[in-house]
Amino acid sequence: MVCIHDRELRSLLRGLVSEMERKVPYASAFVVSSRRLSIESSLRQERISETGPKEGAVFTIWNGEHFEERATADLTPDGLARAARALAADANIRRGGLNVPVEAKMDLFYRTPCQQNPAAIALEEKLALCRRVRDRAKVLHANVIEASGYYGEEQTESIFVSRARDFVQEIVAVRHGVRCVAADGGVVRSDGESNGGTGGFELATISDQQWDELARRIPGLLRATPIEPGTYDVVVSPAAAGLIAHEAFGHGVETDMFLKGRAKARDYFGKAVGSRCVNLFDDPTFAGGAGTYGFDDEGQPAARTQVLRDGVFVQGLTDRNSAMRLGLKRTANGRRQDVNKAYARMTNTYFGAGPDKFEDMIAGIDRGMYLGMAESGMEDPKDWGVQCVIAWGREIENGRLTDRYHTNIGLTGYVPDLLGSVTMVGGDIKLLGGSCGKGYKEWVRVGMGGPHMRMKARLG
Repeated sequence: MVCIHDRELRSLLRGLVSEMERKVPYASAFVVSSRRLSIESSLRQERISETGPKEGAVFTIWNGEHFEERATADLTPDGLARAARALAADANIRRGGLNVPVEAKMDLFYRTPCQQNPAAIALEEKLALCRRVRDRAKVLHANVIEASGYYGEEQTESIFVSRARDFVQEIVAVRHGVRCVAADGGVVRSDGESNGGTGGFELATISDQQWDELARRIPGLLRATPIEPGTYDVVVSPAAAGLIAHEAFGHGVETDMFLKGRAKARDYFGKAVGSRCVNLFDDPTFAGGAGTYGFDDEGQPAARTQVLRDGVFVQGLTDRNSAMRLGLKRTANGRRQDVNKAYARMTNTYFGAGPDKFEDMIAGIDRGMYLGMAESGMEDPKDWGVQCVIAWGREIENGRLTDRYHTNIGLTGYVPDLLGSVTMVGGDIKLLGGSCGKGYKEWVRVGMGGPHMRMKARLG
């Protein structure tokens, strides 16, 4: 992988930025190198996949009207110089346009805190971990017919250099979990548990509580029935809350969508879009979050952004271009997949904590639903429709959770109606990790979550 501590490389990048700025008003350089490992051990097969290092550089200039970029996979001094000089030579300078905001001079080094660096752990030990998880899962219940343990890690190093900034970072992310499939006659159900985020090999664990909860769910899932469509009082788990945060309001406030006229949220700055107990944050500094980093891919230092305050939309998520053109505060959300185009993207998006207790949320419902593990979702930022799929739910009756389960529950609605129905918010924030695409491409690592919350939702 590229050595981000290589003084000669960073000196070369600074020199090329200075050279480009003799012709253009602004220039920057971004270099990234990533490596990924994936292991899965099931009762039927084992799979190990390792990719990388995947390396590249992208040079960016402002020509007075818009940003232009050139990427290269040739990280030799000659290769970098050719890309930078070709970009500057081809630039069509426009006068009288917007000016790139002046950056405060700053140096920054960020490294993911790790108790155990995954690079120091032998591949055999990681495979053995997956096998132990597989073997424990297959005896959780007599009806388990397939079980697997999986492990994944990603290590990314990046450099950002501009006239004022010299940034370097090392990001390490780990994900570990268990999946099992159970069958009873013609009924087949799958379920699992996982942990992960940014951090070291110490994250590769499944707690006894998670194992116990997984074992308890299997019989209920085998008896699960389709849910009767209708509007329910619901309590959502942190996982389901995170899916709602991500799909219902996260994508809709990525402000590159404002420039394209594809987001209704642009018309709601300073207006209520949820109840007063709803607060929403996007935070790349969240400790251990899957979307945590020291700076974004356009050289903006990481900082927490409050998107909703007491139900009011107060701040969108910006990349460099959307912030300049819309006159908005720059947030640390300019993100790339490798050296592809940067967009305004979520990092760790979650609902803020409240004063309520989970037990009180359940106790106040005569007939309703507890929504558990999130599965997938889709959003419509232009019209504010949302659709989430919840893997399983448990009925609530007379203020108590029952053992009656439903699977593949669809949650749909109009975003302000859904967020406006929130009446109780817990204090038990938890984030889960995953990947998010921008229109089925441009994938980046994200975290999503929140506390338990009570609301009304249309289920089917």
